[in-house]
Amino acid sequence: MKAVIFSGSQLWIRRDGAQAVCWLDAETRRGAALWTEPLEAADGAAVEAVDLVAGTAEPDGIEGVTLRDFFDLATLADYALAARAFELLHWRRSHRFCGHCGRPLARHASERAMACAGCRDLVFPRTNPVVIVRVTRGREILLARRAHGATAFYSVIAGFVEAAETLEAAAAREIAEEVGLRVRNLRYFGSQPWPYPNNLMLAFTAEYDGGEICVDGKEIAIAGWFTPGNLPPIPPPVSIGRKLIDAWVEEERGKV
Repeated sequence: MKAVIFSGSQLWIRRDGAQAVCWLDAETRRGAALWTEPLEAADGAAVEAVDLVAGTAEPDGIEGVTLRDFFDLATLADYALAARAFELLHWRRSHRFCGHCGRPLARHASERAMACAGCRDLVFPRTNPVVIVRVTRGREILLARRAHGATAFYSVIAGFVEAAETLEAAAAREIAEEVGLRVRNLRYFGSQPWPYPNNLMLAFTAEYDGGEICVDGKEIAIAGWFTPGNLPPIPPPVSIGRKLIDAWVEEERGKV
C-alpha cells in the first residue's frame, strides 16, 4: 500500500523527474505513526495517510515540504490527495477527547468518526465554510490587504460563515464590516478546499451598490479600487482568490 506521510507540518515527497509525488511506499516511513487514516486516490488505489512524530528524519531520496509548497511541485490530483490526508490527520490530532464528557475518543469501526464509549457522541471531520467575494465597479476591482499576517499582497474580501447564516448573508456582512460597502447581484463562482487546516472556500462575484471604502483596521489594513492594468501584488495561483482576480482580468481584456 502507498502512503501520504506527514512529520509534523512537513509532507514527505520524492522527485519523479520534474514532478514531485506524495505517494510513497508505506515502508518508507521511519518511527511509529501517531495516527493513520485510509484514503482513496483518484484512480481508486488504496492509500494510507500517516502522521509521524514531528522531526522524524526523512529517508534518503525523500524530502519534506509544506503542503502549500507542494502545490507548485505536483499535479492537482496529487495535491488534492495530500490536502485530504493533511485535513484528516489534523482532525485526528485535534479530537483525542470527548467535548461532552472528557473521555478519550477512539476511531469508529465502520464510519470516519471518533467515538466516545462514555456518552456515545460521534465526532466527524469538520469543515469550516468561508465566503470569498470579488466586488467590481465598472472596470475596477476591489482589492484589500489584510491587517495581520506576513503576506504583502492584496486580495478579495473573505470571511467565515457564522452560525445559522446563509452564504449570501455572510458575503454581504463581511464586505460591510471590513470595507463599509454594499453589494448587489451576488453570483456563485466556484469552491476550493483550503486545508490550512480545514476550511472550504465558497467563491462569489458581486457588483458595487454603494458606500465609501472604510476599512475596519482589524481585519483589513488598506483597500482600494484597481484597474486590470494597475494591479497591486496579488495572491499566488494556489488560491481561489487569485482565480477570481484572473477571471475578471480576462473578462475585461475581452471587452477591449
